[in-house]
Amino acid sequence: MKNSRFPLWLLFVLFFGYVSLAWGQPLDTSDPNREALEGLLEELDQKIDDADKRMVAHPTFLDELRALVERYEETLREIFLMEDFSDGDYTQDPTWVVESGNFRITGSRKLRSSVPAQRPASTTTSSSQETDAVGVILKGILEMAEQQGQQKSSSTETREAVIYTLARIGPFFEVDINLISNSQWGAFEIVLLGGEAPTPRYRITYHVAPSSERPIEIIREREGRSYIIDSATQYPVIDDGKPHRIQWIRNDQGRMQVLVDGEEVIDTIELSYRDDFAGLALVNRGGEYKLGPIKVSGATRVEQN
Repeated sequence: MKNSRFPLWLLFVLFFGYVSLAWGQPLDTSDPNREALEGLLEELDQKIDDADKRMVAHPTFLDELRALVERYEETLREIFLMEDFSDGDYTQDPTWVVESGNFRITGSRKLRSSVPAQRPASTTTSSSQETDAVGVILKGILEMAEQQGQQKSSSTETREAVIYTLARIGPFFEVDINLISNSQWGAFEIVLLGGEAPTPRYRITYHVAPSSERPIEIIREREGRSYIIDSATQYPVIDDGKPHRIQWIRNDQGRMQVLVDGEEVIDTIELSYRDDFAGLALVNRGGEYKLGPIKVSGATRVEQN
């Protein structure tokens, strides 16, 4: 028992000894110290898995080691953007620009946006057919009047609110956003911008009251046209006024995922756009949302087998 546990303990001691010597210095992606530290983390993780399989250490102890490894792996990842709105000002550090609509910082240090939203038209058809011609005509007149009234009332209202910030974001990323929704209808989008004149490259869209007709979607933008990359087959409802964690990840193998509160809802492959991104935009297409903190970092590398 002691002999089988020794390599794990030795690696653990070596790792933290190495950290105590090197951690005080910034480590860039090409720094040999960083590479050595990543190697130690990877080997330590493997030793933990091996100890777990051979049952040579208490599960609680191994879980604590895994949590420590994850914490140090997180600190090694490059941070592209970090915002918690703790200063109560979104106009600096980093600078957010409002393109349309209104945004404000709440007392709880969240970025709030509210846009009136209408219930989407149903795409279902009735099983019974109208047979009375007069009834059909009246129905058409009423629908037309209703649409005209909606257009008239909405013409003076903001239809969407857009805010963005410029930041270099690597092609392999993890967008991590805390979102609170108090909406009945509408949609919210997270957009990655690219190019010298930043324009949308990828977006994920969350439809309030999600369903098979209104799923979470990953969309690619190219030359002014939109292409749906993949749609969720699970429909997590987050419109309960409580904080929910949204993660959008693309690793260096092109695997793109969307997770809601740690549960995967989309898993696909997408590598059409391989350059650095130029910024992040948030779009309210109807509903009331509070956001923050927001973090964009480099995705965990995938080791080739």
